[in-house]
Amino acid sequence: MKNIIKKLGYPLLGLFFILAGCETQESIDITQPDPALEIIQPSISNINLNFNLPESTAFTIVWNDGLTDGSGGYMVELDVDPLFENPSVIGSSTTNTFSMSVAEFNDTVLDAGGQAFEPFPVFMRVSTGDVDSNIVNFSVSSYAQTVPMITSPDSTFSIVLVETTPNDVAITIDWDDPDFGENSSAVVNYEVQFAEGGTNFASPVTVATENSATTLSRTHEAFNEDALNSGLVAEEASAMDIRIKATIEMEGGNMERYSEATTITVTPYSIELAPILYVVGAGAVDAGWSWDTPIELPLQGNKYSGNINLTNDAFRFFTVNNDWGSGLNYPYYEALNYTIDSNFNNAMDGDSNFFFNGTPGEYFIELDTQAKTITLGPPVVGPNCNFDQLWLVGAGIVDAGWSWDTPVALPCVGTGTYAGNVEFTNDAFRFFTVNSDWGSGTNYPTYAGNGYTIDANFNDAMDGDNNFFFNGTPGTYYLTVDDVNKLITVGPEQSECEYDQLWLVGAGVVDAGWSWDTPVALPCVGPGVYSGDVEFTNDAFRFFTVNSDWASGLNYPHYQGEGYTIDGNFNDAMDGDNNFFFNGTPGTYTLTLDTGNFTISLN
Repeated sequence: MKNIIKKLGYPLLGLFFILAGCETQESIDITQPDPALEIIQPSISNINLNFNLPESTAFTIVWNDGLTDGSGGYMVELDVDPLFENPSVIGSSTTNTFSMSVAEFNDTVLDAGGQAFEPFPVFMRVSTGDVDSNIVNFSVSSYAQTVPMITSPDSTFSIVLVETTPNDVAITIDWDDPDFGENSSAVVNYEVQFAEGGTNFASPVTVATENSATTLSRTHEAFNEDALNSGLVAEEASAMDIRIKATIEMEGGNMERYSEATTITVTPYSIELAPILYVVGAGAVDAGWSWDTPIELPLQGNKYSGNINLTNDAFRFFTVNNDWGSGLNYPYYEALNYTIDSNFNNAMDGDSNFFFNGTPGEYFIELDTQAKTITLGPPVVGPNCNFDQLWLVGAGIVDAGWSWDTPVALPCVGTGTYAGNVEFTNDAFRFFTVNSDWGSGTNYPTYAGNGYTIDANFNDAMDGDNNFFFNGTPGTYYLTVDDVNKLITVGPEQSECEYDQLWLVGAGVVDAGWSWDTPVALPCVGPGVYSGDVEFTNDAFRFFTVNSDWASGLNYPHYQGEGYTIDGNFNDAMDGDNNFFFNGTPGTYTLTLDTGNFTISLN
């Protein structure tokens, strides 16, 4: 029996395995996924939108639809919430794919609440009818689309800039950049641009902010410079346009955005220095409170200066002759932080004039607009310049070369004027204010930048020091540097003077008398100008051209007949020789005989 069962068991066991195999196959068919609407790519993506490629494809999604035939079309939905409680439709498709450009997707992300250059998660799905697909997640870094917006000032803003409050804040510009959040990875460089109203920012003045700040303040002094450089006219109320430029530096090219312009009204003040300061007032003895004889202080570079006779009373500076409204009083200079000589104080009168409290007498007054000082010193004898002479050094100066062994001096020959004969060749040179001091050099751009008109025989050497270069015909020329009229000119060689000096002899000249033992020399100090200190008393004297030669004398009628204007302290002695007679207060004076301007004067 056992053998029978044994024999039957093997076939039955085989049948069991066959049946078991069939059951396993039926189980696999049963667990296949149900038909669905499914996004198959991408499942998740990080997207950095590039503003330089706005028409490029930002993303493409692809799906399978096992439930419908797609005849109703598909809607692509986006939400910031994976639960899709408030989705928005961002597009549609009649196929199983959908794409969006960089520019379109950037707008979509920003509209959904994204911040520029910050990773922002969004969720998407596809729907058709009442069927929704699975959800895919995108992390998107968008770029700024909205331009900055100025929040202050607005078009009602108006300001008159004031020179006496240079460090006070005149204006503060504030703006927002709405597309950016606190966690933005981008560095935005902001600049404020100023332009004359209506010029469409053709030539803007640009001021950068620091550390991506969205505010900028300008002082009266700084904003006045902005206004003038923008083309606004001093002392006139004018329209000024303001806008914000926002720049993000990127490898593919910088991203620049501009705000809408805001137009304000600005009245700048003039920063041009008047060519002459006039002194009027009882404290200035030779002027008084009248415009008949104001004291004139010409501008040389940045300095006004000249001799002035002062007494213990009040006076004021004026920038325009015969214009009381152009006055500059003591508080004006105080407000500009000038250091004022202790011989002056506020007169505390109705106009707060200057008051001279020192020892009455003649002084040399200097008002330095660069150093911001007003000083008094001993009166200057002879021509008045900032320096006794300028020095010329360089290969273009034949007698000098690039050495301090033989620099060529250009002496002061008149108020703010240096002149003399100089031999030039076609090479470079420079002006210096101090002998043997390379640091005192003044090159071509310095004079050009200060508004000098420079003779065409000179140009910028364009060497390392931007020296002057003489490009004319080599030779000797008469060179003039005029700091008052801002001119540098060359002309034909001139004789400095007909004589090295004139000689003064006569009882009216204290140190001479009627003798050739001790004649007083009046040296040539410039082209046709003889000048020097002479002690006079009330008596007669004469000019001579040759020492010890009575026949070389030149008397009062000689100069009168030549058309000279002769100082009122002299008259015709009406003696046998018609000598000069000194009729003024005995003392030492600076006597100047100018053969070019035909004047004989005392100071």
